[in-house]
Amino acid sequence: MVKNMNKKEAGKSEKAQVHNIRAAKTVAETVKSTLGPMGMDKMMVDGHGNVIVTNDGATILRELDVSHPGGKMIAEVARTQEALCYDGTTSTVVLAGQLLGNSEMLFEKGLHPNVICRGYHEASQMAVKFLENDVAMTSDERSALINVAKTAITGKTLESALDAVSELCVSAVEKAGDAENVKVVSFPGGSLEDSYLYEGVIINKDFVLEGENTYGRMVLINNGLETEKAEDHVQVQLDAKSYQSFKGSSKADLIDSAKHIVNEMPHGGVAFVRDGVSDMVCTYLKKNGIMVVRRMPESSMRALSRMSGVEIAQTPEDIEGAAEVSITRERKDGVWYLFVGDGVESNEATLVLRGATSHTLEEVERGFDDALGVVSLVMSGKKYVIGGGNSFVRMAMHLRQHAAQIGGRAQMAIESFADALEVVPATIAENAGHDPLDTILAMRHGILQGDVHLGPDVTEGGVKDLLKEPVFEPFELVRQAVLSASEVTNAILRIDDIVARRPNQ
Repeated sequence: MVKNMNKKEAGKSEKAQVHNIRAAKTVAETVKSTLGPMGMDKMMVDGHGNVIVTNDGATILRELDVSHPGGKMIAEVARTQEALCYDGTTSTVVLAGQLLGNSEMLFEKGLHPNVICRGYHEASQMAVKFLENDVAMTSDERSALINVAKTAITGKTLESALDAVSELCVSAVEKAGDAENVKVVSFPGGSLEDSYLYEGVIINKDFVLEGENTYGRMVLINNGLETEKAEDHVQVQLDAKSYQSFKGSSKADLIDSAKHIVNEMPHGGVAFVRDGVSDMVCTYLKKNGIMVVRRMPESSMRALSRMSGVEIAQTPEDIEGAAEVSITRERKDGVWYLFVGDGVESNEATLVLRGATSHTLEEVERGFDDALGVVSLVMSGKKYVIGGGNSFVRMAMHLRQHAAQIGGRAQMAIESFADALEVVPATIAENAGHDPLDTILAMRHGILQGDVHLGPDVTEGGVKDLLKEPVFEPFELVRQAVLSASEVTNAILRIDDIVARRPNQ
């Protein structure tokens, strides 16, 4: 009776694991054909007929309709990879899918899931340590950043203007400090080559009242230019004369506040205000040559302050001076924008992207986000590795050489982990129309002979030196891909049953 119960429990556990593994592998197979410079695109259509055409793994997995919990775990690891490293989502998911596929073969050989998890964990730690100590390279040269950007762009819509876009990405990150501070604005019309880096801040706002298209001074104000709302549930009794006096004093206070702005900009300018501004104040200021932009986003106010060096005043009475800037009002695709620059060195810059259609621009934006991110990673960490899956093959060869150091059956899991790592260059070669097995064998042979920079030749087939090409990617991207894939694989393998939970009350 006990033996029958054990067999039943084992079968139940195995069934849950198989379901999770197959669901995760299905998600991985969906994005596998998009990997590499020759990766294909996916057309995603929702129930309303809205279409997205992309080969960006993060976008595909974000928009994918996944219902199985195991598949959702794989999609979640892609979001983590994108948040931390901006790129490498497809590599992470494909690697996780291969690790799970290899674990099925280990199940058949009699390995327990906990043994596999321990082996995979040991393998990931060994691989990452080797990656950092022996594979990663460092450089302070700008050319390394340019080549990192080119590698991220290759295979995407941006590739048609590879040199110009790479230069734009590096210049934008150098100006802003990191990818998070780079502002991106897209204007339909023109071509990708028409994209440029604007030295200043571009604001998607217009003046409250119609005015001129150019101004030379500005002030930044938080509030104090609209009538304050009375407290709720408060009753005040006033006669007609007192009521008129009450209303008049409120208007007079606003006009007095507006006069402070006029005193700071007697020859006209623009007042950027975070909160609302009374129409009466806007009219008064316009008569004095001052235009108003109200309800400004906090991020835009801070960007204008950093660019001009002028503090944001809490109220008009707190203004300490106006900034000398160049403000130009332009209409793009039916929308008014304000271009604010000061002609002096600052860390504020906006990347202006151009494209033929809105669909094209969406894909261009996704490509720029990835490229800006990887450039920022290398700029901050200084470390990068050879791309094209070279680092994955070198880690795999290192693991095979040192698997015997780990005792017991975990050795088999480490060797299986090494086999899975090679799926990245194999998939890159396969998506380019070449034989993946021949590519991997040629890379192994060449690396053993001392040509440690070999990778798939996606154009002619075979392998080539990717240091001379050059094909670079951030060290942190590869490191995180290996760790994320290992962790999500172990998390899925540890699940021995799927049970229903009661809904939240």
